[in-house]
Amino acid sequence: MQFLNQVEINQRYFTNKHLENVLEQLDSSIFKTSVLGKSVQQKNIYKIEFGSGNYKVLLWSQMHGNETTTTKAVIEFLINLNTTKNLNWLNYFSFTFIPILNPDGAEAFTRVNANKVDLNRDSVDLSQPEAQILRNAFNTFKPNLALNMHDQRTIFSVGSTNNTATLSFLAPAFNQARTINETRTFAMQLIASMNTELQKVVPSHIGRFDDGFNLNCIGDMFTYLNTPTILFEAGFFKNDYQRNVAQKLVFNSLNHLFNSIITKEYERFTVTNYLEIPENEKNYVDVVIKNFTSTNPNFINKKALPVVFKEVILNNELHLQPQIDFDSAPNYQFAHLQLNAQLQEINNQEQLLKVLQDVIIP
Repeated sequence: MQFLNQVEINQRYFTNKHLENVLEQLDSSIFKTSVLGKSVQQKNIYKIEFGSGNYKVLLWSQMHGNETTTTKAVIEFLINLNTTKNLNWLNYFSFTFIPILNPDGAEAFTRVNANKVDLNRDSVDLSQPEAQILRNAFNTFKPNLALNMHDQRTIFSVGSTNNTATLSFLAPAFNQARTINETRTFAMQLIASMNTELQKVVPSHIGRFDDGFNLNCIGDMFTYLNTPTILFEAGFFKNDYQRNVAQKLVFNSLNHLFNSIITKEYERFTVTNYLEIPENEKNYVDVVIKNFTSTNPNFINKKALPVVFKEVILNNELHLQPQIDFDSAPNYQFAHLQLNAQLQEINNQEQLLKVLQDVIIP
């Protein structure tokens, strides 16, 4: 264990270098690997194709370069399939997986690409090469189902409860009215089916994202184009800043999802079952500090200081860095850790780290 301000989360760091090591291990008789195109900085954007069935599934991850949990879960899925050679899936589905859509952002561990553009807000203009590559893959492949893989921050709770949102889903809207048509209904049924299984493992830790419509978001665009789309958001479980729990849940969800499609088990579920999944709220910060003193005018009248961990690269390694943050979850009700400062003074980052120096993450 290490002091909080020094905790490495390098297991969360996943770049083309790591991906290429995986690709070399895959059975070439099952998996076909190719380069779809190049990023802004001319890094390879890889595509993995497998399966020969008529039902086509498009998956992509690391559209945001610092969201690696779902990438690793799908890699785990590939490695498992590489071992088991599950003919049930390989004969029923044809998969196209884009593991790292934003390799520049992955290397820098940033949400945006090298041009500082959020690719998940570029589905209309298609101003960035990475967004163009994804759209071209979508247009060429014409999937029956699209899986949009992301991570979510530690600030989310399941509804207004104190349960962390360890995995969340969304069946995106296709218009401002958030109309529920046949396309969305199918996605909702699949999510409801996965939720039922996940509740057996992590009861009350599965959430649902708000379905406010934004055509610039890729999931909304693909649903608008009449393709059932599911957003995965891998989140936080107690003390699990490496996101190992969420990774396993995504892996389990994918296994259940594909079996559910083959068996049509999803037909047991309804839109109502989907809507019963509580909607996420921003109710958490990482640490709440109480019983402190301060001469900082921004802190003097505060009864508590909310601290959120920022993921930063220091000395070429990935770390969690605590920062006082009143904005990420302004109405926070809960904290992953509460700390009594015992009247220590906190006016700046240096003093914050001093107060936190004995706080450890397992």
